[in-house]
Formats: sequence, structure tokens, C-alpha cells
Amino acid sequence: MSQLVVEGELRKQWNRSITDVLRFFIGLCKQHGLRYFIAYGSAIGAIRHKGIIPWDDDIDVVMPRPDFERLKEICRTHDLGDYELMGPDNTPGYYMPFYKMCNKNTTLLESVEYHCVIGMFIDIFIYDGMVNDLDVVRECQRKYRKYWYRFIVASSYYPWGKIKEKLKRGEVKDLIHYWLLSLNRSYFRKRFLKKMHDIIHLYDYDACDTIIKYPPGYGEQEMIPKSIIEESVEVPFEDLQVSIQKDYDTLLRRYFGDYMQFPPVEQQHTVHPVAYVNFEKRESYDEVMAKIKSQKNTRG
Repeated sequence: MSQLVVEGELRKQWNRSITDVLRFFIGLCKQHGLRYFIAYGSAIGAIRHKGIIPWDDDIDVVMPRPDFERLKEICRTHDLGDYELMGPDNTPGYYMPFYKMCNKNTTLLESVEYHCVIGMFIDIFIYDGMVNDLDVVRECQRKYRKYWYRFIVASSYYPWGKIKEKLKRGEVKDLIHYWLLSLNRSYFRKRFLKKMHDIIHLYDYDACDTIIKYPPGYGEQEMIPKSIIEESVEVPFEDLQVSIQKDYDTLLRRYFGDYMQFPPVEQQHTVHPVAYVNFEKRESYDEVMAKIKSQKNTRG
């Protein structure tokens, strides 16, 4: 199935929408005294572009574990108006092991492989406690990746086209794994979430001098001293002021090297799939799929 390309007027609407979610999130954090930091590619955007990287399509923030747990409780017990915290433990079919703050009056289907619609969002990652032992870090990350992959597969519904592609490439083992997990998706999703939960809670955040972010997208570089996030500053981001670690230069160079250098032109593109978006209202998965099929039939 074809994917939408986030460019032109669609990109302007997209950026306005996710910036509005960030605006709400910042206000909520300030209201309740919660720590957060603009993170990863969004941190590069803040420092290098004073906003979203021109070819990026999401916003990332990261929170210390104690602050995120308070955020979860606030979102559970307070009326957030037009917004909601979506995650694997409160959203049926949700397919990632981290959370998103979403606009609940918008609709986004990233891929027909996942039977779950969300809203326009920002990603919320978490700093967890970790011991200062590289061997332990590697083993925890290895196990987490394994269960993360299995959780995503258990949440997936491969279209026939993808199954044929995997058969053509000889990925029979992967398909057998997929079919086995699809026999009881609910059970396996809960099992793999529990496995990941146990890994990230191995070490108490407050008792550790080292912290780490899961999922481990940047490998061992995710292991950082807690002292790096003890102080923060505010920097411009679109029409907002966002919080970032005071020593952001050390952190960004750790992940990206010379982050002020633009990547090659061929790498300046979005990486996240978009199957369907509606900036005006929330639609169900069935409604979205009916529209997608109707559009496909119209195109012939």
C-alpha cells in the first residue's frame, strides 16, 4: 500500500499539529513541576534550526522515570481536554513499547500492519536507573531488543504483499515466528511487555548515578551519567521555549558526533510511515480502512 509523503502544505499542517501537542505537554509539565528534555533529533532541531528539522516528522522528549510516573498518574486522574497519553498498557493494539502524548481530535494510521489509530503526537522516552557496568548494559539491551521485536511482531498484521515478499526472500523463520505469535496476540503482547517492564525496573532510578534510555536506539551511547541531566536551560523551538540539558553539546556529540553538520542530501528525508492522517477529528480503524480502500478503488 502506498504511503503519504509529508511535504508541502501537509508538512505545514503536520508541524503545526505536533508543535501544539508539545505546547500542551510543556504546559502540563510546568503546571505540575515535572522535568523533561527535548531529545535526539528534536534536540538537534532546537540547537541547529531553532525548531523541527526541515525534513523531520516527529518530536522527541525524554523524562526521568520518577517524573514520567507522576505524568502517567496525572493523565489517568485529570481531564486533559483535547489530549491524551497513549501507550501499550492503555491503548488496544498499540504497537510500540513507549508512550505518546496525542491530540485526541486527530487521526493517524502509520501503517495498515497495525490495527491501531493514534493522534498527532510527540514521543515520550524515559531515563531509567542503570549500574555503571558495560557488560550489564549490553545484556539488558540485548534482552530488551529481543522482547521489543517480539512485541511489535505480536502487534502486527502482515498484509499478503509483505508475506509474499518475505517468502521470496526466504524469510520463512520470520514468518513462522509471526504466525505462532498471531495465534494469541493478547497473551504474547502482555508477556513481552512484562519482560520489558522487568528489565527497565531492574535498578532504582534514585539509587543510581548512571541512567539509560529504552528502547536502546543508540546502543551503549544510551548509558550516561545522571549528572548530565541535573541542570537544564531553555532554548527556542518553533514558537516555544523548550527545556534541554545544560550540557547538551556533550550529549548530542555522544549520539551524533558533529551534529551541527548537515547530513548528505540523500539522507534528508522522513523515515516514519504515514498511511492516513486527519487533522480535524478522530476516526476509528474501521473508518480509516474503509476510506483507504475506497481511495484505492477510485484510483483503479
